[in-house]
Order: sequence, then C-alpha cells, then structure tokens
Amino acid sequence: MNQNWSVSFPDKFDLSGSSLHKLPFIKNFDQFVTLANKFRNIFRNNFIYNESLSYDESYSFLKNLNKDHSRVWYAVSFEGEWIGHFGVKSIGKKNILLDNALRFSPKGGKSIFKEINYLLINHIKKYLPDHNILIIVKKSNSLSLQLHESMGFKECKESFYEEFCIDSSSFVLKML
Repeated sequence: MNQNWSVSFPDKFDLSGSSLHKLPFIKNFDQFVTLANKFRNIFRNNFIYNESLSYDESYSFLKNLNKDHSRVWYAVSFEGEWIGHFGVKSIGKKNILLDNALRFSPKGGKSIFKEINYLLINHIKKYLPDHNILIIVKKSNSLSLQLHESMGFKECKESFYEEFCIDSSSFVLKML
C-alpha cells in the first residue's frame, strides 16, 4: 500500500461552524468512541460488514487508525460537539473511497455532510488529481444515492464490483 497518498490530508479541516479532526488524535476520544459505536450499531445495515461491534472493538479500531495506511478518518464536530465521522480509504490502483460517513446528531443542518463530501472531493482533486473518487451506497439508502447523483457520481462497470467484491444486488458502486 502506498503510504504517501494519506499525507496530503491535514489533521483538521474547518467548515462553516464545523470541524473535522483526524482520528485518533482528538479530545474526548472515549466519548467519541461511545457515540460512534452506538450509532454504527444502530445503522449497521447500511454498511458492507454489518456485524455488531462491541465498544472495545470500536475503541481498538479507532485508536489504531494512525497505523492503517489505507485509511484517514475524521471525527466531525459542530460547535464543539461530536456529530459524526467521515473518512477516505485507498483501495488501490489510485482509487479513493469516500468511506464510513455516519451522523450522530442533526446539529449542523441537513447540508453538512454534503459540504463535507465536497470538501474531501475538492481536496482529493487538488492534491491527488490522478486518483479516482468512489462511493459505495446501500441501494435502499435513497437519500445518499440522490446526493451522490447530484454531485455527478456515475455507477461503475460490473468489473469494478467484481474487483472490489461488492454485492451489486445490495450496493451501488459509483465513481466521480
């Protein structure tokens, strides 16, 4: 795995009253893990790997993100309160996946995750212009599908589904 792709991502982004803080180096880490674990388990059916996770599994995973050179995850806060997480993942061959967007709170307004999408997309385009940007969305998640369609994402060819072992009957793989 090429470790250099992730160095372009800063430790913090600021966005309209919100901040994205690179994990795991955040204040109130335990509180964040509790929220992330709770909401990830509530909405686990939206993820490819939908098993329930214990607090200890979530804590270990999030604490060790700095050792995983394929991922960069951000804790999202609004006015100092944790409201979600959002990440990017290198899946090889200059493909970057917008990864694990999960919201814990309605604070920040409806458009905040759309703004985060644009922020990360613009960052990738600027600093990694030779990389493709992909998303995986559960077919039943119509709001996310509409959002990404409005942003210009197009469904990938069947060969991409096969290459990344994505179940095309349940998930949509799109590229910008």
